[in-house]
Amino acid sequence: MAEKQKAVAKQEKAAISKRDPWALKKWFNVHAPSYMGGVLVAEVPASEPQKLLMRTLEISLYDVTKDISHLPIKLRFQIHRVEGLRALTRFKGLELTRDYIRSLVRRGTSKVTAITEVRTKDGMVMRVTVMGITTHRVGTAQKSAMRKRIVETLTKKAAEMDVGQFLKEVTEGTLAADLFLAAKKIAPMRKVEVAKIKVLKYPPEEEVAVKEVAAEAAAAS
Repeated sequence: MAEKQKAVAKQEKAAISKRDPWALKKWFNVHAPSYMGGVLVAEVPASEPQKLLMRTLEISLYDVTKDISHLPIKLRFQIHRVEGLRALTRFKGLELTRDYIRSLVRRGTSKVTAITEVRTKDGMVMRVTVMGITTHRVGTAQKSAMRKRIVETLTKKAAEMDVGQFLKEVTEGTLAADLFLAAKKIAPMRKVEVAKIKVLKYPPEEEVAVKEVAAEAAAAS
């Protein structure tokens, strides 16, 4: 009897879905990671909670902080858990807008780009791109020395912080200020920015938890 009721319900659901695909969808509140305040950043529709898992959203840092100066900073969050109508996320990446980057580069200056992988003390591995703009043109040797200074400083600081502390320093500009001081020992600097971050590996315990959630969702579908 129970199996028959399930079959009927499934047929009714399919019929409604064919008439109006939106009729079966619910709106879920998407929240930033707890280490970035856990604030509501978006609302997304889905017919089933498990269909949201591993979906990536791109928003502006402004949506998290409400600070207008953060509009040029794009964040990527990945939904990794759904509790009721709350979709919880983890950090996946950060990138400055192209328009903002173009506005920094001017004639008579040099752009220095340093790219390296860092590991936070809680095990998050990220590829970080740092962009420095000098006050005047510099030679190849100075650019190389600046990259070395930036990478050394960045790697050391990341190893001393967990991901929450690291991202706080990135979004508040503290990390960029420290990298500015490191680079200006080689040549006068006009600006240093963390231009891009891409998560390469999450902490082991987080990966295990996400796999468990994904397996539960697959079993329920």
